[in-house]
Amino acid sequence: MGPQGAGKGTQASELQRLTGLAHVASGDVLRAAIRDETELGMQAKKYYDAGELVPDEITVGMLLEAIHKVGADRDVLLDGFPRTVAQAQALDEALGRLGERIDLVVELELPIEVAKERLSGRLLCRAHGHVYNERTQPPKTRGVCDIDGSELYQRADDYPEAIEKRLRIWERENGQLVEYYDSRGLLCRVNADRAPGEITADLVALLQGGSVVA
Repeated sequence: MGPQGAGKGTQASELQRLTGLAHVASGDVLRAAIRDETELGMQAKKYYDAGELVPDEITVGMLLEAIHKVGADRDVLLDGFPRTVAQAQALDEALGRLGERIDLVVELELPIEVAKERLSGRLLCRAHGHVYNERTQPPKTRGVCDIDGSELYQRADDYPEAIEKRLRIWERENGQLVEYYDSRGLLCRVNADRAPGEITADLVALLQGGSVVA
């Protein structure tokens, strides 16, 4: 959990590399559904293009499909999902029917002003979604991904007006979600306003059953 720009995707990818967890990112699942023009993807597109959160029933459906594809023999690291209490409850119910459960919830804490600055400079590559930032993590060649050479672009929901709307929605709903997981003894907080490597070290410690200082 955490605001847009907190580094959820970056950290989840690194944890997948280090621990073997399956990384299931809500944004990637959503964009793939829109790209492939699936039934749920087309329903979600109008909300996504407007910088609004996709309704729960659509998001939950797409994410549960993605989780099922991973298989029962591998643990899943969810990135950016759930975002509302209704999504969290739907996820708990679905996992319960499979005899599974959420083991740990991490909130990456980041000041809103820092999140706005990060998002306004974010760039993605068209081929595989590698993330860059014009100010803090620029590519070696302007407009070109260092890894696969594809074009870098700015998502429609990373323009200033859309950023403001997304963060307002996040602020409104995050408190309820934090309370939901905190009351179940699952929530841990990690300071995300630091170097990525420091954050990763804390997250690995949490997965190994340790603790961190937020």
